Amino acid sequence: MTWACDPALTTTIVNSYQLLPAVAQTLQTIMAAHCALVGDHLWPDDAVKIVIDDPNYDFIVVGSGSAGSVVANRLSEVLDWKVLLIESGGNPTLSTEIPQVFFSNIDSSTDWGYRNVPQENACRSYNTKNCAWPRGKVLGGCSSINGIFYVRGNKLDYDEWAAAGNKGWSYEEVLPYFKKSENYSEILTDTTQIYHSKGGYLYVDQSQEDLHDFEKMIIQAGVELGLKLEVDINGANQMGISKSATNVYNGVRQSTARAFLSPIKDRKNFHVLKHALATKLLFKPGTNIVSGVVVNKDGQEIRINARKEVIISAGAINTPQLLMLSGIGPKKHLEELGIDVKADLPVGENLQDHPFVPIYHKLPADKSMTSFGNVVGMFVQFLLERKGLLASTSPFRVISFMNTTDRQATSPDMQYHYIFFPPNTVNFLDLYSKHKMSDEFQKKFQEINEENIILSAFAVLLRPKSKGKILLKSTDPFEHPLIYANYFHEPEDLETIMRSFKQHGLKIGETKTIKGVGFEQVWLDLDACRKYDKNSDEFLKCWSSELTTSLYHPTSTAKMGPDNDETAVVNSELKVRKVKNLRVIDASIMPNIVRGNTHAPTVMIGEKGADMIKQSWLQRHTEL
Repeated sequence: MTWACDPALTTTIVNSYQLLPAVAQTLQTIMAAHCALVGDHLWPDDAVKIVIDDPNYDFIVVGSGSAGSVVANRLSEVLDWKVLLIESGGNPTLSTEIPQVFFSNIDSSTDWGYRNVPQENACRSYNTKNCAWPRGKVLGGCSSINGIFYVRGNKLDYDEWAAAGNKGWSYEEVLPYFKKSENYSEILTDTTQIYHSKGGYLYVDQSQEDLHDFEKMIIQAGVELGLKLEVDINGANQMGISKSATNVYNGVRQSTARAFLSPIKDRKNFHVLKHALATKLLFKPGTNIVSGVVVNKDGQEIRINARKEVIISAGAINTPQLLMLSGIGPKKHLEELGIDVKADLPVGENLQDHPFVPIYHKLPADKSMTSFGNVVGMFVQFLLERKGLLASTSPFRVISFMNTTDRQATSPDMQYHYIFFPPNTVNFLDLYSKHKMSDEFQKKFQEINEENIILSAFAVLLRPKSKGKILLKSTDPFEHPLIYANYFHEPEDLETIMRSFKQHGLKIGETKTIKGVGFEQVWLDLDACRKYDKNSDEFLKCWSSELTTSLYHPTSTAKMGPDNDETAVVNSELKVRKVKNLRVIDASIMPNIVRGNTHAPTVMIGEKGADMIKQSWLQRHTEL
């Protein structure tokens, strides 16, 4: 809201309402605090006039998310290169920057609002039988609307990528790129400096000093169940239970927009085009050489030229959509839509996501905890002091990793997130309404939540065997593509989740720690599952199919692989096969989804991808 950053206009507004001096001063203070947090002066300007006057750049980066912001920053470090970053959304908003209200970004102006195609055996408690797939439509992309967890995944993830023929992508080789971006909150020791560093753009908070009582309770219960207390799951060992590292600094979300774009907003060789949708790639006539992009900005079509490369960092949904609209994708599918095929590649295939399913526990509590007055008080405290409940994601920061088939394994097959819903959560955030869950589900959840705190232990399937795909619905770039999630298509996926319920999700409610506080496990009385004995596998399968949710981690739709891998879209340098001057640098290049949250790995991909581009083009310059 730009008006809050104009002192003269603010004074006019205050005077026009003839407010009492004390009220006027308070209002001006709040407006100034709002401006300091999300004022337009914090972000790069919209360079539309500059672009129209001279639409020629060395590099064009499409998408400003967890990878794209990193790529644009690093390429523009070379002052001789002119770099353009294209973003379909606008500047961050108040709701993107307040850590505690990250859920409120779902189904908002900063969310693309994707949903998968309905399927029989998953997402059944949604109104339209399909899960919400939030994707960031704002500077910072998904890093501006996600849960702010900083989780790198498992060492094995990257070693498996390298073993599949992707040279340079082993854990040992990608670790320096994780460290490059990082500004670690804690003192570095001989051990921690192996895995962490200071001085990077992205603040990583690993402090263990501010644990909430609920977080302490969950950790103690996990240890009681045999999980190891592991303070740093991004260090030597991922397995166990811990308060996760987060990207929060001084009470504010550290998205890649704030970390990588705000500091370079005045860099002369760097421009940003906002509220602009890249609709098609340009090719040099009669060739497969990419020469630029077509952008729709406020209904106006702008053709922008790239002297060196176009980098697509639009994410695992938008990236394949743009590639296919440009003639790069499965030949048969493109021909059916009348699209001229430039390169027959399996774009959109290999889609992977982390589905998750909750187990609920309830604890009687005073329903006035989330009264209107309390909520307003928390908001004012945050805005003026950057403190209080809203200034972090506490008490939601505890996560655990386990292997349900081998207790001694060093890599997990399941993860748990633990979410607390205060009584009458709808007074604070109507999360399930934003997800568009069914009336039946919302009513029954609110019945148990009205006078109870709800602890939800969310079981996350880390390495699903089931794979989906993305197809174009039409040639209209403004029409959402078809997302086939294929959750639980492979029965083994559901078996793994059920196994984790029996080992952890249900067991945690039986620990002395949780029972001692007064929590008890509770099921929603869903019509679809009522016919099954609640102690049976049939009931657990029904429950999982009804309450499936996406953890918002789509990946792998432009798979990286060696030249002899016909399922690959890009090579290990992230160059798109069968065309020139085009790379994909985002989560869609993952051969397989990582064993953990996807933001941190995507930042790493951005760092490594940008470094490869710089090495390639600077070497050419040296040779010339």
